[in-house]
Amino acid sequence: MSGITIVMLIVYAVVFGGGSIFLVAKSMSKKNNTKGEIVENKQSDGFGSRIGFILSTIGMAVGVGAMWRFPMMCAQWGGGAFVLAFITVCVVIVIPAGWAEIAYGRHFRKGTVGCGADAAGKPGKLLGWFMSLDQVAVWAYYPAIMAIVICYIFKSFGGIDYASNAEAVYETTNDNRLVIYLIVVAVLAVVALIGARGIQNGIEKVCKVLLPLLFIILVVLIVRVCMIPGIATGIEFYLKPDWAQLANPQMWAAAAGMALFAVGLGPGCLLVYGRYVDDKQDVATDFITVNVVQLFICLLSGFVIIPAVATFGLDPLMGKGVMFVALPKVFATIPGGAFFLILFFVALLFAGISSSLNQVEIATSAFMDKEGFGMSRKKATMVCYVIAILVAIPCVWNDAFFAVFDNVFGNIGYCICALGLAIILAWKIGAKKVREEWYLPTSAIKWGSWVDFLYKYVVVIALGYFTITAVLSLF
Repeated sequence: MSGITIVMLIVYAVVFGGGSIFLVAKSMSKKNNTKGEIVENKQSDGFGSRIGFILSTIGMAVGVGAMWRFPMMCAQWGGGAFVLAFITVCVVIVIPAGWAEIAYGRHFRKGTVGCGADAAGKPGKLLGWFMSLDQVAVWAYYPAIMAIVICYIFKSFGGIDYASNAEAVYETTNDNRLVIYLIVVAVLAVVALIGARGIQNGIEKVCKVLLPLLFIILVVLIVRVCMIPGIATGIEFYLKPDWAQLANPQMWAAAAGMALFAVGLGPGCLLVYGRYVDDKQDVATDFITVNVVQLFICLLSGFVIIPAVATFGLDPLMGKGVMFVALPKVFATIPGGAFFLILFFVALLFAGISSSLNQVEIATSAFMDKEGFGMSRKKATMVCYVIAILVAIPCVWNDAFFAVFDNVFGNIGYCICALGLAIILAWKIGAKKVREEWYLPTSAIKWGSWVDFLYKYVVVIALGYFTITAVLSLF
């Protein structure tokens, strides 16, 4: 490996690996950093602990998008260059906007519709409904990928030969639409049942189990991948930046879209969890923890896929075929590959479930708000479930529709929501007020007025550019 690759490997391992361990370990003390008090939630339904909030929010961020979409886009946009752009966007844009969104939910203690109505009247309420419906749509098509993952887990246990017919296996699996749809309905039902149990008894309990398991599986997979002969070539492709790509504005737009999707910024993902956070909790530090850990897991996911695919000379630009065609071919050629392939798909399934829990919470919160329909949690969950299984039908049966749907709701929708929310928080309410009154009083670090400038003039303008770029992709 070249010197720059070794340097990047060390930097990522120390900053994001070491940083993740340090921040999570510190959070497990359940102490409030400002006064040393134990953080206990006084709400009827809220996170039972600080670490519960952090793990649940990481679970929301680390979904199929992080483990499938990040490696795919990384391969498409020059490997290490995309990684650098992604990290830059996550630090410069995502952190200040994420602080504001979590504090927004905590301040008003409502879902997307209720917060929007309180903050900006009718326009805010309309934005809240759009945010909620965007996540109903994402929740509807998301399990289509998870259903294929489940099929692959069963096929792998059956000892199927991926080495000689990986393409045929994928086509056969993908074409069995009825089976895929039935699995989608079942996955949506499982997520809905967990979501109906609420935050502390449902989402938090599940994420406390799934997230540590996911991390352990990824570490095991990386150790095995690093034992593949000649893997240094693949690591070089993944970590060494293509400096010319850093001058490509489309690559930066793609990295921004991935960053918003990865951490759930925009359509209420952070807002609805912020709603259940204790007033004394240091949300600024906690969100930095979430951001560092999700970045680290994205890097780990890419490390499992991209170097192995590049080492074996397979096409890293195969889209979702990287996961369902190229990766099975790679593991089929190494000792114990079937076992490690199953581990990967199990990790992917865990990530999909933890992320889907947030999507159903966003959707149901709008129906639960008194500004919405004032439904009970169980009734709101059932309504969203029925909508999701109906919307999933064309997503499962038509791949072209799926691709457009993913772009409209998973990319354009995120950008529109993030921009609208940033305008309300940074300009209508005021970036200074959000910082000084909503999250700074409980922050261990007293962030200065430069955050206001960054939020108002850098974040909002950048999100406007990304939104325009995303909309133009339709034409």
